[in-house]
Amino acid sequence: MRVIAIICGLITSLLSCYLSANTTAAVPEKPYVLLVSIDGYRYDYNSLHSPNHLTDFAKHAATITHFKPSFPTVTFPNHITLVTGLYPAHHGIVSNRFYNHALQQPYAMNIKQAVTDGRFYHGVPLWSLAGQQGLKSATYFWPGSEAKIAGQRPNYWLPYRDNAPNNERVEQVLQWFNLAEDQRPQFVTLYFSDVDTAGHLFGPESTNTYQAVQKVDQAVGLLLAGIKALPFKVNVIITSDHGMANVAGFERLYTDKLFVDNKALKARFSFNNDAAFSLVTATGENKQQDLDALKALTQTVPGLQFYRQQDIPASLHFNNNPSIGDAILISNQHYITSTDARAGVVGKHGYDASVISDMNTVLYAQGPAFNHVTVDYAENIHLYPLIADILGLTITEPIDGRLSVLSPLLADSR
Repeated sequence: MRVIAIICGLITSLLSCYLSANTTAAVPEKPYVLLVSIDGYRYDYNSLHSPNHLTDFAKHAATITHFKPSFPTVTFPNHITLVTGLYPAHHGIVSNRFYNHALQQPYAMNIKQAVTDGRFYHGVPLWSLAGQQGLKSATYFWPGSEAKIAGQRPNYWLPYRDNAPNNERVEQVLQWFNLAEDQRPQFVTLYFSDVDTAGHLFGPESTNTYQAVQKVDQAVGLLLAGIKALPFKVNVIITSDHGMANVAGFERLYTDKLFVDNKALKARFSFNNDAAFSLVTATGENKQQDLDALKALTQTVPGLQFYRQQDIPASLHFNNNPSIGDAILISNQHYITSTDARAGVVGKHGYDASVISDMNTVLYAQGPAFNHVTVDYAENIHLYPLIADILGLTITEPIDGRLSVLSPLLADSR
């Protein structure tokens, strides 16, 4: 009986160890997502500028070859679209600069007080969603991350410094991933600006832009090597806010010159110009009459379109927001500016990506959550629900994006 008892005890002990080991093995690893934005990275830059690390990453990644930015295709609106799943008219940042009539305050990238004021922003950014549901997050220079939005800020963030070296940015991201598990962020963003700057000053196909792409590619190589060395897997998503068009041959359209024969009418408008569009606010007492007069002036300019806000084409998803103003001027054939603006810019964006394909960018994604598949075309509003799903987050407010659009990128076994 004693022998039988000993044998039974051994069997029970072995069975307990077996069950314990298998239970431990069955516990899923925490999901991690790193979202990298290379500002102004056009959809064809891998083939045009041949960056080694980005090209190799794309070869083994889930990819979207034409990742369509929201209108207007400019920096702040689209970075915030990427992390809210909302069109710019819905998250509130309708341009890089505009006037918020509800707050009676201007917003611009270089107005620190505005950029850090959460009242300008609507929706729930991914870092706020993560914080609400117990996950830590970190952002390195992502537009909007300096403001408290939906009651949250990222756990780790830095005030924007344009001259921060790329290697410094990479090192900080890797330091965050190397924190103790209870302090480590599961959602991290990283931003590079070099490619956009070069594209503006010298054009998308210039030697200078080639050099900027190589510079960022070197940083990406260091980043990926550091990620690979971690003792856990990270889902890395590389994308951008918009592409870049060479506008050297575009006709300059100066909004102030529209009023060369009617200075009094000019005084009753304010314009926020940004290459492809201008937000228009009528400031006179007879708004409708003044808008009719402006529409008549614009009809004399081929390729220029005038829309009152309520008449903006539905395909642009750009209405029902007071910050847009009373009307908008749009052109895919001109460079809309004013006579006091800086001259000499060669590359620009902001255009309708459905018309000017150079506005499109890319998405490359590698990690345990992703399949090695290619989707030719998708809008950037759909990235938010994809990342939320990978992180196991529940979306708490209505968004414009849908998980079903990008779900083909996901691995079945994740």
